[in-house]
Amino acid sequence: MGEHNVLMFSPIARINVNPLLPKNMRFDSKTALVLLRKEMLRRIKANIRQEAFSARAKTRLFKAMSVRIGPKSVTVVANDPAFRALLEGRKRQQMTWLLKAKGPIPIVLDSGELIFRSVTPRSMENKGWFHPGKEPTTVIERARVEAKKVVKARILKILRQMILEGRR
Repeated sequence: MGEHNVLMFSPIARINVNPLLPKNMRFDSKTALVLLRKEMLRRIKANIRQEAFSARAKTRLFKAMSVRIGPKSVTVVANDPAFRALLEGRKRQQMTWLLKAKGPIPIVLDSGELIFRSVTPRSMENKGWFHPGKEPTTVIERARVEAKKVVKARILKILRQMILEGRR
């Protein structure tokens, strides 16, 4: 029997809607939650588009992410292990899994030239084939801050409009 990969839905961010709502005013929290959900999705996608990933990787991240509405909050959920590397970064490590490659590894140099290298046990012993690592990103946190700011402004605009319509 083969190994089974179980994808778990992991919450990666949560935003409470109550701090965004004005005090002493009646405002439907469901409307605020829907606005917040829509804005979070838009902001996260925009931030991921700015990252240095391939188009295929970006598409994979978009499909693996969802934003769920709860009773008082919005939760960003990811079901792909790539999000862990995105949010936590990767440490520098030797790429031992390349020993399983059946052929040469294609490498694109900074000049754009394509070269092929073969992985051998000896090249691994000589401390070759290290992944340089990657710093963690703040894609979700940036989206969270931006979405809160935009939704708060939209709520105030809606309330102003409600007040003006009530006076007419």
